[in-house]
Amino acid sequence: MKTLKYIIIAAAAVLAFSSCNKNPELKGIVAQTETLRLNYGERARVPAFPDPWNCTDYEFTYTSADPKIASVDKYGTITTVGLGTTTITASQGQYSATCTVEVYAYTIANLIQDNYKDGLNGLWEFGTPNSTKEETMKATVGKDLVPHYPDSEGSLGPVSTDGFDVVTGFNGIDGAIHTRYSALFELTHNLTHGYIYTILIDALRPAEKYGRRWVDEKGVPQLESSSGRYTTFFNRDHTNAEDQYIYWRKPFDEEGLQVYGGDWRSGGGIFSDDKWFRIVIVQDATSIRQYANGAEILNKAATKDSGELPEGFALLNGDNDGDDAPLLYSTVAVWDKPMSAEEIAGLGGL
Repeated sequence: MKTLKYIIIAAAAVLAFSSCNKNPELKGIVAQTETLRLNYGERARVPAFPDPWNCTDYEFTYTSADPKIASVDKYGTITTVGLGTTTITASQGQYSATCTVEVYAYTIANLIQDNYKDGLNGLWEFGTPNSTKEETMKATVGKDLVPHYPDSEGSLGPVSTDGFDVVTGFNGIDGAIHTRYSALFELTHNLTHGYIYTILIDALRPAEKYGRRWVDEKGVPQLESSSGRYTTFFNRDHTNAEDQYIYWRKPFDEEGLQVYGGDWRSGGGIFSDDKWFRIVIVQDATSIRQYANGAEILNKAATKDSGELPEGFALLNGDNDGDDAPLLYSTVAVWDKPMSAEEIAGLGGL
């Protein structure tokens, strides 16, 4: 009898355990939040959950009211596509829940103006993909860029917008300029000392898509990519008589970034064509530092004269002997101070 008693108790415990673990039926769908704000480029999960919370026998269907603003896949992953507001719905049978999704754009220019204004001397964003050429030259901070298109190599050339095109930047909604060969841009600054500064450049060196195209004497279309060529960021001489000052070497794996006539090469194996990089150059009285996407790639001793920028200006994309293969620029910024490694890490990468 004692054994039977234990068997009955054990059976009751099993039944109770089974009852407690029985999967409850779905009684509704709950949205954890009514509004989800996402920066353009972000992804998120639809914040919808079963009611009761421990129900596992469900399979929601997800839909977006406007997939051009935010799309959603069958797993509930939201992808931002454009700016604006739309509604994401999770449903199953008679139950549904909605969440408003607001997609906004917080760019590197916003970040700079919110958190890195100290010493900010100039900021250029190059508009949007729909901007006119004149609009892309407008400065967010500082003075507008002045474009030139030389009629011969080695000269500054006349003021002209013929040397570049307006294209889409690194994230699909920001603008960029695509320079052609020999395009130059006067960049005005107000540095207190030309040997103390920080320069940020968001740039891409194209291989094929934006390469130089022309028709030869036989009428055959030709394409010359930037890959394997020197591509210039800055020239320090206002007449464009000096060779490159800051530039990407050819090819990238030969210590990709170079500053000042052969000194301070760095970044071998880091850079690649058709990929955006955030380049930061920091110069002070004793050292020069280089960063790629927030990571330091060079830190060397330097003298005041070796890294000094001229008073009041620099030439973006300038070069004196035709080495300036096409580049895409999305953002350029100049600070009148040497930024710290922590500050540069906070600027992030692309």
